[in-house]
Amino acid sequence: MKLLKLLSIPLILLILTKCASYKLENKTPFKIISATSNARVGGMPGSPGGTQVKIIYTSENKIQFDSIYFQGKKVKASNFDSGNQKIVSANIYHSAVKKDIEMNGDAKKEYGNTLTASKITIPFKLKEDELVISYIIKNKTKYYKVRPVKKGETIFMQ
Repeated sequence: MKLLKLLSIPLILLILTKCASYKLENKTPFKIISATSNARVGGMPGSPGGTQVKIIYTSENKIQFDSIYFQGKKVKASNFDSGNQKIVSANIYHSAVKKDIEMNGDAKKEYGNTLTASKITIPFKLKEDELVISYIIKNKTKYYKVRPVKKGETIFMQ
């Protein structure tokens, strides 16, 4: 019984620490000007469609953005400047058509099989017009909820 108590304390502390690591910030070193999402369709046959997210922001300091959580997915964020605008963007791809996978005891017959992406569970409850962006300051990851994310026009790829 004493051993059980000793093991449960670190487990509870670990759970509480993990929950605290996803705390949303109220104050940030940047200001969001706009956030838009555009559906992307077309392109090469068999290629997955997706969504392009674009966030325009201002900041006195250089911000290291890490990831964007949107539509139940987490994707890596890209930072760049376009003229006098600072932009963070990400492309969220929808699943492509699944290929049949050949399962066989002979490894040579399984050559060409690819791993299917597993669906991750994001740690935030978001509405359709919300996203969370993570950024890093002094080696610590912080999270900020952006709303509203406006739906833009569909982008037709050629």
